Amino acid sequence: MRHIVGFILFAEEEVNQVREVLFPREVARGEVLVRTVRPNEALEAAEELIRAGAQALITRGGSFHDLQDSNIPVPLVALTIGAQDILPELSGVIDRYEAIWLVLSEWVNFDYDRCRALLPEKVHCFRYSPVEEMLEFMKNLEAPERTLIIGGGFTLTPAAARGFDAIQLRSSPDSLRESYENALHILRERDKEAAKAQQFATILANVEDGVVVLDTKSRVTLCNRKAEELLEQPYHALAGRELCQSLPQFAAVQKAYSQGKRSEQLVQAGSHTLSVKVAPVTDLAGDVPVGATLLTLRDVTKIQELEKNLRFQLSKRGLTAKYHFDDILTREDSMRRLIQWAQECAKSDNTVTIYGESGTGKELFAQSIHNASARRDCPFVAVNCAALTESLLESELFGYEAGAFTGARKEGKAGLFELAHRGTLFLDEVNSMSLSTQAKILRVIEQKEVMRLGSDYIIPLDVRIITAANENLVQMVRRDAFRRDLFFRLNVLEVRIPPLNQRPKDILYLFRSFISELQGRPMREVRLSQELEKALITHNWWGNVRELRNVAQRYAVRGDGPDTLEALFPENAEAAESLIVGDDFRVDLKELNWTVENLVIQSLLNRGLTKTQTAKVLGISRTALFKKLEGQKEKE
Repeated sequence: MRHIVGFILFAEEEVNQVREVLFPREVARGEVLVRTVRPNEALEAAEELIRAGAQALITRGGSFHDLQDSNIPVPLVALTIGAQDILPELSGVIDRYEAIWLVLSEWVNFDYDRCRALLPEKVHCFRYSPVEEMLEFMKNLEAPERTLIIGGGFTLTPAAARGFDAIQLRSSPDSLRESYENALHILRERDKEAAKAQQFATILANVEDGVVVLDTKSRVTLCNRKAEELLEQPYHALAGRELCQSLPQFAAVQKAYSQGKRSEQLVQAGSHTLSVKVAPVTDLAGDVPVGATLLTLRDVTKIQELEKNLRFQLSKRGLTAKYHFDDILTREDSMRRLIQWAQECAKSDNTVTIYGESGTGKELFAQSIHNASARRDCPFVAVNCAALTESLLESELFGYEAGAFTGARKEGKAGLFELAHRGTLFLDEVNSMSLSTQAKILRVIEQKEVMRLGSDYIIPLDVRIITAANENLVQMVRRDAFRRDLFFRLNVLEVRIPPLNQRPKDILYLFRSFISELQGRPMREVRLSQELEKALITHNWWGNVRELRNVAQRYAVRGDGPDTLEALFPENAEAAESLIVGDDFRVDLKELNWTVENLVIQSLLNRGLTKTQTAKVLGISRTALFKKLEGQKEKE
């Protein structure tokens, strides 16, 4: 980078040294500017050089002192004069005078005491600062007529007024070169600092957070534009003032700062709710405070937006609802009315409980409600409560911190409640949860906050809950198998999906729809035999729509044939149904009391069915069946 240095000199000999001997090329390129002045003209010369482009100025003695006091806007370098400049002047005149006075500014680098042993007794020294001290000294100096004054340009006039001879000190070529190198060094370092400052300013300007720096007395020393925006005050109104003088609502923040604590607090500043983090500024090692404190300001609304973006990224991992009400196919008026009611439920933010046997499409309704709600752009998180053990279910729902338990991820894990923030959490088969887990979920729903396992801080939540149950929760509450308080929290809105065997118009319609989808042809081209249609309509459909789709998949593979019906409805499934009382009778435990329920379960097990087959016949999960068996043992 090109640098321009200006010399303010007092002797023509020095000017010639600079222009012709030391820096002729720099002078020719305009990188060295020179002005010759009388002692009182330094300020005017400095202003002229600065206008001409000088980035640093070199001068000496009283002129250097005067320019320092004038606060010129460029670096000022002292032109050194030392023993190497003074002693040669003495050697030529020492025998011609009775007394010789060295009248030197304090800026002259000459150690008289060290040189005194080498000098005759008639050589004296007076150091001054400011110039007024020199003028007073010269006025009162008692000296013989043959006295010589050696000093800077300011000493010539008062010396002549007293009738003394005077010699003006000149800087040697080495001193001129050294001063020039010092000026260049200062300019290079200034460029480096300016580049760093510009880089720092650019970083601060582009940081999404507000940044405020305080000194040891809680005074604002720096803040970026984002901080000005969040605090709704310009920097000049904050600079140099105590934080609480300008912002009294920051009293708690200042208290934490004065105690040297790291903290994070919520503060209302104008229209912004801010999360304010307090941290002491330390040295590079990170352990010694340097007398400043950093406040990081974040707009809570912005934080929520970041969380939303994070949840959007999580949605790419599957936390989305795929189905809409248009995906629910039906020809039954009762189902159409149910869909209309579910759409009304979607408009509110109340908890919805969906009742229905296994395979009726409870999650299809849950996803449709979410996609028709105001939360449609936020996560939809589903969990089957019957598929996980109690401890695993809790860790999945609430999350955990690093090292919370053996086998936990070393970085910890966010729970499903957290992932569903501002969206919907779907708890399927909620009836299968243990009472202890129910109590914890009740607290989360009531407090709207969650604490990870192994953690000591609370995470606020905004989650809509949709639950599904394949048992009558009222009966479970009466049996003390489900918490009454949780039931009334969950059972605000009800959606009851009828089983497929109560929707005869949907059986053939859905079957043809499945075949159309599987075979990739229009539904109107799907032709079924009368025998098959009769079999489909009269079948019990204990597996509901899920079973109907399975039958459609078998049909899509086999097609029509003499043994089609036998292939579509295997004998083992028919046998499992007939074990109850007949082909067209279906047991619904939701309508039985505890005693009858016990007899039916034992009857099925006694006839040789496995627990898996028994659960399937009854339309419940294996976990639910195990809980019923454990309950029977307790009753006994």
